[in-house]
Amino acid sequence: MRVSIVRCDSYENNEVRKALESSLKNLDFKFKKNLKVLIKPNILSPHPPEKAITTHPTILGELCKILQKHNAKIYIGESSSYDTKQAFRISKIGELKKYAEIINFETHEKEFANFKTIKKVLLPRILSEVDLIINVPKLKTHTFTGLTLCVKNLYGCIPGKIKSSYHKILRSPGNFSKFLLELHERIKPSLNIIDGVIGLEGMGPATAGKPVKSKVIISGDNAIATDIIASEILGFNPYSIYSNKLAGVEKSKIEIVGEPIKIAFEKPPSSLSFTTPFFHFLNNIFPKPKIFFDHSKCTKCRLCENNCPVKAIELAPFPECKHKKCIRCACCVEVCPNSAVTLKEDLTKRTARKLYKKLLKNQS
Repeated sequence: MRVSIVRCDSYENNEVRKALESSLKNLDFKFKKNLKVLIKPNILSPHPPEKAITTHPTILGELCKILQKHNAKIYIGESSSYDTKQAFRISKIGELKKYAEIINFETHEKEFANFKTIKKVLLPRILSEVDLIINVPKLKTHTFTGLTLCVKNLYGCIPGKIKSSYHKILRSPGNFSKFLLELHERIKPSLNIIDGVIGLEGMGPATAGKPVKSKVIISGDNAIATDIIASEILGFNPYSIYSNKLAGVEKSKIEIVGEPIKIAFEKPPSSLSFTTPFFHFLNNIFPKPKIFFDHSKCTKCRLCENNCPVKAIELAPFPECKHKKCIRCACCVEVCPNSAVTLKEDLTKRTARKLYKKLLKNQS
């Protein structure tokens, strides 16, 4: 397993092209001729590229140009949290139809696959019809899973609102991550390229997060290995991310090519971010994070209500969360177009965490 780390300062076409070519060289990854290739970006919801919520179209466009040199038949496929057609348009990824066939997984022909965690999972048939799958996620935090990188990005292969309904079955981050790993084994992308030129920190993966110039493209021939190295680059304990931990891949077996870097991403209010015994203690004695709404930003679009898998949100007249029913899956945070939904920690817990970190800093 090999992971490449390449600096990329901007989305200027030539710079992105050179960074991608360097990444492929680092991985010793060579495309064969005349392949059918599916590219799976992260198009979470309808947002423009500058919001850093979706994979940047320049990354995908330059990748398509490289594939064209090998006479590839290219597809770009995705299913967003809502309105995939609009998401393709606003993200500007739909404009890449000059290079690739754009596929909305919700309307594409589907087939069932068998899993242990969920017996029958509906997936787009294109996954089993192509020769090569390239996974191109965004470098982002996530309030439910800690980070949303290569393995988590494959969840977007599940069409439509089925995605949110599975959260009702897989309520804990651990069980959800078990399913993600099963999904990864079924899809098994051959190449993974994380768009980290501009990443998203804090309350990711949507509008509540903050864009940050991380200036990196992280690539790998194995999605789990790529996630482990990316997690560490962002200042996480890689094995505090459940999908990394449950996969059982040892960091010592991953070959890193390129210049190692560190980027101190602001972490979401999630127990996954807290790896010391003290933080585990805090998680056990204080209430879990809760969903809150900023009514000054809310337009009553009902997306949060309609996409809550456990029906914990109701408009009265603004959205309100029934915290006892809430499973903190962050579906409402993901779909809100106005940053009106946030997941907040208990104030005492937040203060204790800050004081503890300050104490550790003073001791070092």
